[in-house]
Amino acid sequence: MTRRIFLKLALTVAALLALVGLGAQYLVTGVTERNLRGDVQASLAEKTQMARTILENLPEDQYRHAVETIAQQAHARVTVIRRDGTVLADSDADPASMENHAGRPEFMAAFETGQGEGSRVSNTIGQELLYYAVRMEGGAVRLALPAPEIRARLAELRWQIVKMLLLALAPALIVALYLSRKFSSQFSQITTYAQKLAKGDFRARLPQMGRGEMGDLALTLRRTGEQLRSTFEQLQEERSRFAAAVNGIGEGIFVADRKLRTVLYNPAMEQMLPQARLYKGAELHELGLPELTELIEQVVESGEAYAVDIAVHEPEERLWKVSCAPIQSRKGKVQAVVAVFFDITELERVDRMRKDFVINVSHELRTPLAAIQGYAETLLDGAIDEPGTNRRFMKILWQNAERLAELTADLMTLSQIEVKTREFAFSPHPVHELLAQAVDSIRAIAEKKGVRVHLEPVPAELTVECDSGAIHQVLTNLLDNAAKYTPEGGLLTVGARPREGRVEFFVRDSGVGIPAQHIPRLFERFYRVDKARSRELGGTGLGLAIVKHLVMAHHGTVGVESEPGVGSTFSFELPMRQPAETFEIRQGSLFESPL
Repeated sequence: MTRRIFLKLALTVAALLALVGLGAQYLVTGVTERNLRGDVQASLAEKTQMARTILENLPEDQYRHAVETIAQQAHARVTVIRRDGTVLADSDADPASMENHAGRPEFMAAFETGQGEGSRVSNTIGQELLYYAVRMEGGAVRLALPAPEIRARLAELRWQIVKMLLLALAPALIVALYLSRKFSSQFSQITTYAQKLAKGDFRARLPQMGRGEMGDLALTLRRTGEQLRSTFEQLQEERSRFAAAVNGIGEGIFVADRKLRTVLYNPAMEQMLPQARLYKGAELHELGLPELTELIEQVVESGEAYAVDIAVHEPEERLWKVSCAPIQSRKGKVQAVVAVFFDITELERVDRMRKDFVINVSHELRTPLAAIQGYAETLLDGAIDEPGTNRRFMKILWQNAERLAELTADLMTLSQIEVKTREFAFSPHPVHELLAQAVDSIRAIAEKKGVRVHLEPVPAELTVECDSGAIHQVLTNLLDNAAKYTPEGGLLTVGARPREGRVEFFVRDSGVGIPAQHIPRLFERFYRVDKARSRELGGTGLGLAIVKHLVMAHHGTVGVESEPGVGSTFSFELPMRQPAETFEIRQGSLFESPL
């Protein structure tokens, strides 16, 4: 780059100096040529006057000798003619052989005005001459000088002028080339530094350039580079913070330009749209969300913020609340649109479950309360005095009160687990003892119904760290449910087996089984497959929900497998060793997912 700049500057300076030299040479030569021609004409006129003076005092027969003498002294050709144009004498030719000169311009002018001049190629000698003629007694005398001699003198003069100009301009050219070299080097350094700054290389350095305009420019650029570096570092830091904030947000962030092309998105957005072709520059229609495309188009056209709910069904059912806001330029034109995706699937499901819970609790409470109220009114109306009736009614009142107590107890149990007010005493317990105690507590009820209970052998050394009371409640709830839905002559099988650091407990029955569509909701509160039959068999409808939450409090999981007409197998897994931190039920778990 330095060489290129130097060549440009050097050629420019040289061209300017050449133009100056040519202009000076042209002006000086023109002036000199005019002066020279003027001097030659004046000298020729003076010599012609002197020749007339000499010839006027001589007779015509002496003209020939006189003109030769004058020509030698004046270094010019001398010609004398009569008034009629006859050549009387000529220093370079024989007058007898010369044509009449009456029509020569200089003689014509001399006869009219007393003197005349001209310049042309002589017909006699065939050479360009300068002429000057004056009138004399009886005719005119003319002197002529060869024009090539004048041109030679002019050429010599021009060459002298050129040499003087070269001598005068050579130092200027040398100084100009030196300054061009210095300036081009500095300018190249400044240009290279500016290019590096433009590319973001803020580590580049610009050397000191002393004082002067280039030094001031270099200093200004250095300060600009420092400011740019500082600004760039701040922008990078802010961008990193912004990226960390956007990437750390659980909600999906999506930005599209006014041409409906993807500009920015965060990892949460990728998780929300795993099946979509999400990449920078992707067209909105490639995402497969026509509602989003329409929403962003509306924001671009109106310049106002909007929000809609968008539901998707693949790869799973999800519901999003999408809020869109425009990003406007200083002139108020929408340049881009930012969309925030809030996943409200769980909120909607929890809200639905909350409503279902309130409805179910109200329904479960209404039946025994209505019975208690009705029979109490009947007793107050006089039935209390009837010996047979009053005892039967009191028994019904007691049964419904006991049902309310069970329902309240189960609700309190669930509440204690969720708000973590129930304390668990974790300690190692042999698995076969936990199973045996649960089987013993349910055996009488099962035998009364005609259902056999079988306890599969469990290794004596198999232990699990748990709260024995909570696990006993889990097992008895599962066994009680299995006994209720197993017909007479059926079989209940209870057992446990180790599974990679965990213990799987299971309760298998040979009952009626559960249809597949009901299995995902079995552990919801008050959920019943056959509501009428379930109420006939008793229970609050909270047993399986209590099972799930007690197992979760032990860092375990629950599961169920069933085939209608064959039977069901309820299972849960517990770790052999409990983690150091106690388990925390998620917020809102009172209405959470069943599994």
